This record gives sequence, C-alpha cells and structure tokens, in this order.
Amino acid sequence: MPAHLPQPTDHPPAAAAPRREAAAFAVELLAALLEAGSAAAAARVLLRELAARAGCEHAVLARVEHGDCIAWQSWQAAGALDEKRFLAAADEALDQGLALAWPAQPARPGIVLALRTLAESAGPAAWAVSLPLSADGRPVASLCLLRRDRGGQTPEQSAAALAELEHLCALAAPLLALQLERERGALARLRLQARAWAQGLRGPQGGRRRGVLGLAAAVLLLASLVPVDQRVGGQARVEGAEQRVLAAPVDGFLKAAHVHPGEHVRAGQLLADLAEQDLQLEREKWSSQLAQHENAYAAAMARSDRGEAAVALAKVSEAEAQLALVRGQLQRAQLTAPFDGIVVDGDLGQRIGAPVRQGDALLTVATATRFRVIVQIDERDIAGVRAGQRGVLALSALPWDTLDIRVLRVTPLAKAEESGNVFEVQAELLAGAKRLAEVRPGLQGQAKLVVGRAPWLWGVLQPIARRVRVAAWSWMG
Repeated sequence: MPAHLPQPTDHPPAAAAPRREAAAFAVELLAALLEAGSAAAAARVLLRELAARAGCEHAVLARVEHGDCIAWQSWQAAGALDEKRFLAAADEALDQGLALAWPAQPARPGIVLALRTLAESAGPAAWAVSLPLSADGRPVASLCLLRRDRGGQTPEQSAAALAELEHLCALAAPLLALQLERERGALARLRLQARAWAQGLRGPQGGRRRGVLGLAAAVLLLASLVPVDQRVGGQARVEGAEQRVLAAPVDGFLKAAHVHPGEHVRAGQLLADLAEQDLQLEREKWSSQLAQHENAYAAAMARSDRGEAAVALAKVSEAEAQLALVRGQLQRAQLTAPFDGIVVDGDLGQRIGAPVRQGDALLTVATATRFRVIVQIDERDIAGVRAGQRGVLALSALPWDTLDIRVLRVTPLAKAEESGNVFEVQAELLAGAKRLAEVRPGLQGQAKLVVGRAPWLWGVLQPIARRVRVAAWSWMG
C-alpha cells in the first residue's frame, strides 16, 4: 500500500466511542419511555435515567399547567429535598425558555437567581441545572437536577454534560407530550388548545392573529346587524299563461298531422285531421232518412191522417237532430288552433292511421307571449311566501340572464316530491317583450323569492334552529 495513504485499522478513534455510547443511551431512553404505560410512569423513567446519567442525587420534574410549574415527579438518592426551591428553579428556566446551570457558564446567558439559591443551599461545591421541555413550541414540563459535589468537574465537562441533557430532553419532550395528550379528555384538550392560541395572541408574534381575529369579529358584527334580503327558492318551470288541450271529438282514426311540438300557430290554423269516411256515410244515411220522413209527413197531411202525420213529424225531428250532430262531428274532425300560440305537447307524426277514442288528448297549445312560472317551495320555507313578493328566475337555457318575477298566488295544497313535500307558487314574468322572446314553455331553472329583510346571520341560523327544534320535539315527544 502506498505510504502516503492512511493505514487501515481495526479500532475506531477513541473520540467516537463516547458518541456511540451517548447515542445508544438516547435510544434506550426513548424505548423505555415508549414502553411506559402512562405519562406518570414515563416521567418517572425520564427523571430516574437523567439523574443517573448526570450523577445527581436530587431531581424534580414539574408539569406545566396554565403556564405555571406544578410538582409532578421527584427523585432523591439521599437526604432531604426542598421541593419549593426546585420548583422555583424549574419555573425560572421555563420562563426564559433556556437551559440554565450553576456555576453559570459564560456561553449561556440567563438569569440564575433561583438556581443559584438552590445550589448554594446544597453546599459550595454543588452543581445544579434546570431545563425546559417543549414540544411543537409549547412548554410541557421543566426538569431540575442537583449534585452536591462537582468532584473536580471542569467547566468544559459541565458544559458537555448540560448539552447532553438538553439534547436528551429535546428527544423525550414530544413523547412525554404525546402521553399527556392521550390521557387528557376531549374537553381538556380543547381548553388547552384554546389557551395556547390565546397566549399566542398576546405574544410578540400574535399581531397577525390579532388582525385576523379583529377582521373576523367585524365581519361577524356586520353579519349580525346589517339587514339583507332573505330569499327562499326551489325548482321552477315555465308554462303558458293559458293552455288548451285539443281532444278527439269522436272515435275514429288519425288522418293527418300538420304541426309538431314547438311550432308557432295562428288562431284557426288547421292542426290535424281525423278520418271522415264513417261520418260522411252517417251524414248520407240521416239525410236519406230525413227525406223519407218528410215525404211520409206530406202524404199523411194530404190524406188528412193526423195520427200518421204526427208520427212522421216526430221522425223528421229525430233525423234533423241526428244530421246536425253528424255535421258538427264532421266540423270538429278538423282540429284547429283556438288562439295564437305554440304547440307544447302532442307529436302526432308517428301516429298517422292509429285509432283514437273520443276524449283522447291529441295536442296542447299554449300562449307564446304570456307565461306563468311555477316555483316549488319546500314546506319548511312556505310560511314566509306571500302574493305580491318579487324574485328572480334563472333558467337552465339562459344561465347568464335572470328574469324578474312576481308572486300571484300560493297553492294551498302540498305535493309529494322526491326531495319532500313542496308547495307550488304561481308567479308572473315581469321581463320586457324582447327578453320574453327567448322564453319557451317547458323551460326549467331555479327561482329565488325575496320574503323579507333580516341580518344575514339570522337568515343562516333560523332554518338550522327550526330544524333542531323539530328534531328535539320529535325525540323528546
């Protein structure tokens, strides 16, 4: 091997051994904390192991509650333990958010009055440290350790020991916080989060939160005080203001259809024909019988046979009535438009030659310039709807153009639909002739009716409160 290259060795450098031993201890400590069955057990394990690691005779772990340190776990190898002094030292480190030591270290500035008092009470050679434990920026606990005799420990060794303890506390704090969080109830967790959020508002970094909170409060105030239009709505459809159903006048067959749905028609325009052959034969039959009865009547009068004349005259009247009926049926066999409008129903093009029975609906004609709107309002919202109220209609065919409507009447009977019981509200369109030219019977959309004015927040909460009240009444009986 070239001489300028470093020679391999089977033994690692001596400095690496302490680092490996410290890492192994940290892993064993975390494993012991995970195996602990409760937060208190985990705190005892942490306190005992760290005290043994630092060679301390006394140790106290204080839990943070409402921003103050409360005695949680303590450990002492020998001698009495003044818990109040330990808690004061732990609180001192927690308030500053710093790891503190006595004798003080120049590289770690901080106020160590309580910690100094604790160390001096144990003797001139005592060594004391206090360390805060935080998870996600939130204080969880504070640890205070005391050793009565430094045993010739140099400042560098003290600094290394404090750094190792600080590292171990940083690793253990999240596990300890997780144990505490798991043991708290839902209400306690919520209260703790609210308190932490409130403390963040008061802190130096809470300016943005305070601004957001103030803006939200202003918006809520406006929503609860400033009145706005309260609207209710539902599915809507457009119908002709007047509709006429053309039915088959007699039994027969469809001969011809001259229009289809959607076509505009004029008053009197021929729309469909029924087969006339049977009616024409019926007309010829009664015409012939009428002539026979008239001749018989004339012959009876010539013979001065009053009885025969009366019978013949009755038959003449019967034949005339039947003939008038047949002629009327012949006229109605041609279906004509009753007024100017549009055909909205009845595609007869595929039924030519099909039989029809008297009264069968063949065509529906609606007005093309006057419309009505049928709005389906949920039964829970119908109480506020009155005749004369206004609203807007948005049709699916014209989504970017709303039309003004006005309520004419409220149908007093509910209908069962898939979404629940609804009431049909009839309204009229208030749009001009130019905009009405785009409207067709049968179009559907959504309509909103203005039923009053109230603060926006009240309009949101009122339906919820009404539903909760009905549900509570149903549940409580």
